[in-house]
Amino acid sequence: MLPKTHAFFGLIFSFAIFLIFPEIGYFGFLIIWASSIFIDVDHYLFYAITKKDWNLRNAYLYFIKMNSLHNNLSRKEKRKLSYNVFCIFHGIEAILILILLSLFHKIFLYILIGFIFHEGLDFIYLIYHGYKLNHVGSQTYNILNYKKRF
Repeated sequence: MLPKTHAFFGLIFSFAIFLIFPEIGYFGFLIIWASSIFIDVDHYLFYAITKKDWNLRNAYLYFIKMNSLHNNLSRKEKRKLSYNVFCIFHGIEAILILILLSLFHKIFLYILIGFIFHEGLDFIYLIYHGYKLNHVGSQTYNILNYKKRF
């Protein structure tokens, strides 16, 4: 899912949370919204490390191209893709760490809420388009699996 889509739905979600729980204040609203978008910084890091190119625009264009190529495949072809992007913030490990940290400070709770919302959108997107669900699973597993391929 593209960042602008996450930004749009994240804004609506954050505003709804703010209306239901006004005690989070504008700060909580902004943290939830920002974390629902900027969780995707791990996609950039994956690109930068694997391609040895730290240009943000190149990374964005790369993922736009890959998204377009993959979305044009049949469901059967999508299920066969061995393309494995490990994204350190898109897994159960990051969620568990945020749960633990949220016991100590509420800012981590707001980040956790944004991350979970983002992951929910990704999950829906992956199912709707017929992709494997490894993107939202264990990133430790994805990293080990990725290393085995090379």
